[in-house]
Amino acid sequence: MYQKLFEVKKVGIKLQRDTTAFNYKYATLSQIQEKLWEVMQKQWLLVTHRINDNKVITSIINTETDNKTIESVESEIEMSEWTKPQDKGSEITYYRRYNLLSLLDLEVEDDDGKKAQDSWYKEKAVDKPEPESWFNEKNFEKFKEIKDNYTKETAVKECRDKYKVSREWAWKIEALYN
Repeated sequence: MYQKLFEVKKVGIKLQRDTTAFNYKYATLSQIQEKLWEVMQKQWLLVTHRINDNKVITSIINTETDNKTIESVESEIEMSEWTKPQDKGSEITYYRRYNLLSLLDLEVEDDDGKKAQDSWYKEKAVDKPEPESWFNEKNFEKFKEIKDNYTKETAVKECRDKYKVSREWAWKIEALYN
């Protein structure tokens, strides 16, 4: 199984952040699946996604076996307790992408995002400030108290200026405005 995953990794699949939503650029699930399809097929590997116990579980299964033993690797991410179906659907797609990227250790290149940000700081001749610490539940509770001071468009940016904000927290911050 791991030899097959190594063969997939050796191909050097290049993914681009080609879609923008929630002020982020990302590689779509369909782009990832399209780029993986041929190499996964050559290795007789099947990708499946399922939801069980409020977790999105992604499996890569070796279909070239003697049918007595199933060889697979899995990644799972627990979903939030959001109630809106649209939010839940977006979260499921998001986790399917990240499980797959994680299982195959794939990098997504950002052609212009980092370059643009770094060039702004270089142009202004100032050092880019480092966030103090990771955004967490305590920060989130504080932010909920002052969220009306920000628009949906600036909320995550403002938090990122002060903290390191994971994508999961960014989604939760933006969800406050829905």
